Amino acid sequence: MLRMLVLRDLQRQYTKFRLGYLWTLLEPLGMALVMWFVFTQLLGSSNLGLQPYFLFLTVAILPWWWFSRGVSGAARVFRRNPAILRLSLLPTRIWVLRVVLVSMAEYLLSLPVILIAMLVTRTAPGPLIVLFPVAIIVQFFLMYGLAMMIAAGAAVIPDLARIVRIVLRATFYLSPILYSIANIPAGAQVLAAFNPLVGVLGLYRIGFWPTEIESLPNYGISIGITAAIFIAGSVVFHRLEGRILKEA
Repeated sequence: MLRMLVLRDLQRQYTKFRLGYLWTLLEPLGMALVMWFVFTQLLGSSNLGLQPYFLFLTVAILPWWWFSRGVSGAARVFRRNPAILRLSLLPTRIWVLRVVLVSMAEYLLSLPVILIAMLVTRTAPGPLIVLFPVAIIVQFFLMYGLAMMIAAGAAVIPDLARIVRIVLRATFYLSPILYSIANIPAGAQVLAAFNPLVGVLGLYRIGFWPTEIESLPNYGISIGITAAIFIAGSVVFHRLEGRILKEA
């Protein structure tokens, strides 16, 4: 049933626009190109991230796209179809998992963008690319934990959806998307590691830039925070589930 719901959501998104699936490639690719042009051609910053910078941006922008869509979708999930939620026989958290899986499927379908960037920059990954699937798994649990927390909170406090949008904008710049983990000052690296995206994005990039592994202890902090968020999300959702159904 969950698989059918996810496939239906994807089909609805792709049939709504004339370019369909191509938008899954064009949006993140366009964003990466704009960022590359601004920071390398207009601002001439050569030490902001690792080279080739276009590939460096692409590897991080795709999971950010997944993160942003999943989190913002979770904030609206119980406000969008309250009547269906009340009548549905499915477990309440299935609706949250559906949002995460749809955004994850879009991410997986957008991975050819990385292949394009590799061809353009003539770059091949190293042996640590085996950690790329690990990054996907870690991000899934991070997303699901956050989505449960945000979806439950937004159902009870409608203003939370607006707060989430503001926090997402800040998170984009506080996460190593435009810059490398190495660009974070040494004194702030431990503090930065409490942002779980620091560890997740590092795992995505290690396969191309092994120097990102130098902050190995901070990966442990980021992954530990991810585990804590998943557990906290499950607890919060369980406690608020009754109120979600009342508020819907």
